[in-house]
Amino acid sequence: MSRLRHLLTLLPICLTPVLADYLGPRYPPPADLTSDESLVAASWANLTSTLQAYLSGIDQSAASSNDALSAIQNVTFSLGMFSIHDSAATEILQFHHTSAEVANAPNGTNQVDGDTIYRIASVSKLFTVYAGLLGLDSTDWDRPLTEFFPQLMETSNNNNNIVGHVQWDLVTPRALAAQIAGVPRDFLSLGEFLLQPDLNPTALGLPLLDSNDPISSSLPCIGSEDPACAEDPERYIMGVQNRPPTFLPWTSPGYSNNGFSLLGLVLANITGKTIDEIYRDSIFDPLDMTNSNSSPPIQSEWFRAVIPGDISYFASDSDMAKSSGGLLSTTQDLAKLGVGILNHTLLPPDETRKWMKPLSHTARLQSSVGAPWEIVRYTYADSGVVTDLYTKGGDSGHYGSFFVLLPDFDAGFSILTASTSAERLTIIGAIGDLVADTILPALMAQAAAEAESNFAGSYTSTVEGLNSSLTLSLNQSQGAPPGLAISSFISNGTDVLLTLPGMRRNLPNRLLPSIADVATGQVAFRAVRGADAPSVQVGPISQFVTADWFSVDGLTYGGLSTELFVFDVDSSGRAVAVNPAAFRVRLERTDG
Repeated sequence: MSRLRHLLTLLPICLTPVLADYLGPRYPPPADLTSDESLVAASWANLTSTLQAYLSGIDQSAASSNDALSAIQNVTFSLGMFSIHDSAATEILQFHHTSAEVANAPNGTNQVDGDTIYRIASVSKLFTVYAGLLGLDSTDWDRPLTEFFPQLMETSNNNNNIVGHVQWDLVTPRALAAQIAGVPRDFLSLGEFLLQPDLNPTALGLPLLDSNDPISSSLPCIGSEDPACAEDPERYIMGVQNRPPTFLPWTSPGYSNNGFSLLGLVLANITGKTIDEIYRDSIFDPLDMTNSNSSPPIQSEWFRAVIPGDISYFASDSDMAKSSGGLLSTTQDLAKLGVGILNHTLLPPDETRKWMKPLSHTARLQSSVGAPWEIVRYTYADSGVVTDLYTKGGDSGHYGSFFVLLPDFDAGFSILTASTSAERLTIIGAIGDLVADTILPALMAQAAAEAESNFAGSYTSTVEGLNSSLTLSLNQSQGAPPGLAISSFISNGTDVLLTLPGMRRNLPNRLLPSIADVATGQVAFRAVRGADAPSVQVGPISQFVTADWFSVDGLTYGGLSTELFVFDVDSSGRAVAVNPAAFRVRLERTDG
């Protein structure tokens, strides 16, 4: 017990301190990702140079420090960025590598680019949820599956054993989308020993099964030589309805391909469309994703696709697997998807904001789960700032993929890979790490530079006799908390930083963006009074005393917050005036 207490005492010291500001961006999103002056463009050039060094083998020191990338030349991949504020990013910020395997492949393209078709594996799940958000009523998401599939009601009514049977009357489309329904992980074609003819179960210590086994005997497609068996929705549901759950619904996230096959059936049931029609009508056509599809192209079009190894992996066309991992797309088309989501092209802003939130945590402090987002909390080493990455990954057959949205920067990137190499998944993860570690600091630095140009400076009242002014700057010191720093604030001759409760000269009073209204040309910022980077002495409960989100809007005057600053900006995004709300004054920019 004494050793346990000692370990618990050391635990806070082992955790990386983070800067716990309000959730969201520290600066307005950057508009320039591609010009010669852009810090993002410079970092992209460094990234591609690093990748090229790995590929050419000239950087042996780098290869030795990252073993996963030492075999990168064996994997064909396409990498691309996108931004809703810089449309040129989609075309300019790309990198492609064609492995020798694909360069000499008998089928498909021998040179990949932004329009090359890849299988995107489980990134398909993102399309399935997106299509559901666009096509279902909000109430549909919380209806039990027994309303869509009556045969599941019989299972629920006849079985009170919650350990051995899924509570189908408690499983909803929302739970399936968030992978927290507790349904069995995979359809039987994945991971089932009985479908591996060369495997002897008894050699693994498993017993032989007979026809009276209560579970295996209820699986309709085990032993069937009919390839259409598993494609029949009725028989598919028969194959999952009696299998034990992984968890009770809404207990713990548990990855489930099977859950997304069921979700695809729900979408078809409600809309009356095939799954192919759902993707085409709701996403592909509206976003002009002309090279994306839910079925592989006909053979005469294979020249547009990357096809490593056995053609069967590429040509597979399972209706039941489409909603889980059966779609195909390109770097260019995924950029259209990312821009469409971030720009609210199809889904309204309020619905998008609700969608891009966690629905469950994992046991990892850095990871949460949405619908179907795999949310990664990235911490900047110098400042402790946290940026949330809304990602969806995929790996199936000879293909792997990552799709990443960065809402704080209105940007994102995708990685598509193809290879028969067993190291493919490890390599794509290492590429993703390299992109994140290179591009995220550059995006933050570019956003800071643009904020300095657009907002930092002096603002003064033009009312005769009124001594009111505000000076904003950017703290350039290493590790400084991000945001526009309030260097000076005088209101009616009074030093606000010295006298106003909640503001002190010895604390870094910073402004963080909260709401932007393009229609009115106004951008609201909120002042944070200190850096909420808890020391190792702060406990799990007492940390709330210093949390900024806990004290937001706490000081008001006449109903207006003393921390609210509203900027008027011109068409280029440059501030021309600021309105400190509680002080009822307009301060015009005086530094040009």
